[in-house]
Amino acid sequence: MFKLLLLSLLFFSLSAHQTGLSYINIVEGNDAKIAVTYKKPLSDTRGEDIVVRYPKKCSEVSRSAVVIENGFIINSYTLWCHKEGLKNERVWVEGLVSSDRGVLVRYEKGDFVTKSLLRATTPFIYINKKSSSFELFVEYLQLGVSHIWSGYDHLLFVLSLLLLAKSLKQVLSAITAFTLSHSITLACGILGIVSIGVPFIESMIALSIIFLARELLIEKPSFTKDHLGVVAFIFGLLHGFGFSTALKDIGLPQDEIPLSLFSFNVGIELGQIVFIVVVSMLLYLLQRYILKKEYNFKPVLGAFIGVTASFWFIQRVMSF
Repeated sequence: MFKLLLLSLLFFSLSAHQTGLSYINIVEGNDAKIAVTYKKPLSDTRGEDIVVRYPKKCSEVSRSAVVIENGFIINSYTLWCHKEGLKNERVWVEGLVSSDRGVLVRYEKGDFVTKSLLRATTPFIYINKKSSSFELFVEYLQLGVSHIWSGYDHLLFVLSLLLLAKSLKQVLSAITAFTLSHSITLACGILGIVSIGVPFIESMIALSIIFLARELLIEKPSFTKDHLGVVAFIFGLLHGFGFSTALKDIGLPQDEIPLSLFSFNVGIELGQIVFIVVVSMLLYLLQRYILKKEYNFKPVLGAFIGVTASFWFIQRVMSF
């Protein structure tokens, strides 16, 4: 029964669709013409397009051919909303559901820039004020939590660390090392100190999960099991570059880079902590009440993690 459930989870992880974060960039010129760019993740080809709605006074002037670039399907078009443009108006989206990561809308006209993360519960933005520092903090905090919870590769890596840890002390050591290292490379990637190709980073992240999955399948002692914090720190450097890539795609307000970078990282840590607590409780209940206490389920989960990560690795290498 347990193996059947595991196979079902594996099939779901390989075939299920999870809506990614979409982007709408609106730039209004001094001539009141409005250029709109809608970027949808290429991985969401099976998902429904987000429908963007504008005030009734707006009409489409021209539309460019759809292009695929840097992992996104890009639609570009031009609007005319009379000479008043979109100031003090509302832009909203249709088609969002509660499981969607949302749509990040950015509006720019001259020196005035505002942005907002639209979700199913708040699917609109008013073009009338610049976001406050607190609003920006909350916005990027939500983006960080959303990113880690929908980043299945990062979550499988953390799950592998939990399964390999021999004690609570080792869990705390490994998670602390992982947090420290990915925070370093997240900042380095965003600030342009180090730049590494996205396909390479994503492939290496999948490979890091395969490495830990192999450790779960082997019962004998190893360097990884004895020094889990060291291994978590090394691989965390790769995951940090993955986080920085996501944040670069989202974009940061140039006058609030430290704040948005900090709040995004805090969001990642909060989401990670919640995941660790929930999974730890589920594993405890699984071992205590469902499986026999002497049954070692770690190799089974290791096989699941390894197969899933191998699929990701092959898929990402093929995109080079």
